Amino acid sequence: MYQRVIKRGLDILLCGAAMLIIWPLFLLIAILIKLDSKGPVYFKQKRVGIHKTHFYIYKFRTMRTDTPKDVPTHLLQDPDAFITRMGKFLRKTSLDELPQILHNVLLKGDMTIIGPRPALWNQYDLIEERDKYGANDVKPGISGWAQIHGRDELEIPVKAKLDGYYAQNISFWLDVKCVLGTVSSVLKSEGVVEGGTGAMEAAASKERPKILICTNHSYMLYQFRRELIQKLMETHEVVISMPYVGHEEDFQEMGCKCIETPIDRRGINPVTDLKLIKAYAKMLKEEKPDEVITFSIKPNIYAGFLCGLKKIPYCCNVQGLGTAFQKKGLASFVTLLYKVAFFRVKKVFFENTSNAEEFRKRKIISRDKQVLLKGAGVNLKYYRYCPYTEEDPIRFLFVGRVMKEKGVDELFRASKKLKEIYHDKIEIGMVGFFEDEYKEKVEYLEQEGIIRFYGFQKEVRPFYEKAHCIVLPSYHEGMSNVLLEAASTGRALITTYIPGCKEAVDEGINGYLCKVKSAKSLYRKMHRFIELTKKEREEMGKNGRRKMQAQFDKDKVVEKTVEAILS
Repeated sequence: MYQRVIKRGLDILLCGAAMLIIWPLFLLIAILIKLDSKGPVYFKQKRVGIHKTHFYIYKFRTMRTDTPKDVPTHLLQDPDAFITRMGKFLRKTSLDELPQILHNVLLKGDMTIIGPRPALWNQYDLIEERDKYGANDVKPGISGWAQIHGRDELEIPVKAKLDGYYAQNISFWLDVKCVLGTVSSVLKSEGVVEGGTGAMEAAASKERPKILICTNHSYMLYQFRRELIQKLMETHEVVISMPYVGHEEDFQEMGCKCIETPIDRRGINPVTDLKLIKAYAKMLKEEKPDEVITFSIKPNIYAGFLCGLKKIPYCCNVQGLGTAFQKKGLASFVTLLYKVAFFRVKKVFFENTSNAEEFRKRKIISRDKQVLLKGAGVNLKYYRYCPYTEEDPIRFLFVGRVMKEKGVDELFRASKKLKEIYHDKIEIGMVGFFEDEYKEKVEYLEQEGIIRFYGFQKEVRPFYEKAHCIVLPSYHEGMSNVLLEAASTGRALITTYIPGCKEAVDEGINGYLCKVKSAKSLYRKMHRFIELTKKEREEMGKNGRRKMQAQFDKDKVVEKTVEAILS
């Protein structure tokens, strides 16, 4: 009753009364902000609300307009350099928080006077720590128990624990203590440390080591490695070199410096590749990184080779062999390039044992420099378990680029045969881009009712949740993130018995494995899944979730990766 009714009533009563008294102060602060620096009076920022929903918090602007967006202050290399003269006063006195009284508490109701301070939407470390104590399941506040016990001086685990104490002991008298404690802290300016939140030493030193990350795809890097980058940013300045194909703004908002670097991912034009080598050479000279991390073949080879020449420590990620090692002449050439590029490499990360063994067999790299990971891992909190919903029709789902090497030809043949038998009792959905050569075929099959093509989707979780089984008859993978995400969501898998796919499946337990390039084998496994009972299908999905929890937890993968990089 106190949380649902009385607390909200007190918020309205007290904030309404406060606004009648302090509106002249609002006006004065607004005028001073405009006189002090260019930009708006208010600052709007996405934060995490009750049950980890997102909302926008309002503050008086205290920083310059060129400050990286959505970056916790403790992750800025030099926080003081971005704060305006008026901003220093507002932050020291906490007057920058006043707009929350009007906008977030009184009008919108997405905050309360007392509660845990809302985390930034991308403060994954704080959000995850709060999960342990149930602190994400109460409405955030303008001030709170953690705020009056240290504020910016607190380490994240300590702050989360204090927030958890409040969440588990909410009462009128605890709120009164918080209000009185807040008044005392504000008057004394206690706990205000620019660059705090568990990173005071880094803020004091200001000079943090620099890591340069080179990759061929900004979208993929963000999708599968943002947790790794977030972890590295706790101790390092991070610069990312990549083609801009999506999420580059998200990286910038995290606080990363981004350098747009065009890469022809599939081409072998020597002129284009020479330009890339020159771009990397210039970048290494200007950025002077303390360490370099590379992803995918061209960054691995070209940036790796240059790092070796300049004696810059570097680590490389082999995310799959692709077709390069399947053609004899090309395989010999690529082997030579890798040997040259890796001659001084610190560590090479592999996503499956077969790829690692191939590099040892070709004498590219010794075992002591290899680090075997469970792919990029899967974020178990982001890809939460979701029970099956309605049963009819049984939904199969393919997620990925519609191209030959993903086994779509075999999927089309198997789907056509299954549709002839089961008609509307099954649905075969496809999410992703298609190569130009498949445009007509995809359109034809959709018109015939054999498949449903949903196109590219920025958010794929709703499609996993509506599906019963994810199908990926790929020819080769490093470690399929699609399979890990789907299994973490609690969905059965059907995929090929190849490195990078087979690791995600225990045959008959959480899915089925079929022969590569065999439409007949794929058809049989899909047919077998259809014939299962609803309970058996659900149990397969639950088994997949258990497997991900035991073997593919992203937190453990990130921890192992960082340990190897910084060793």
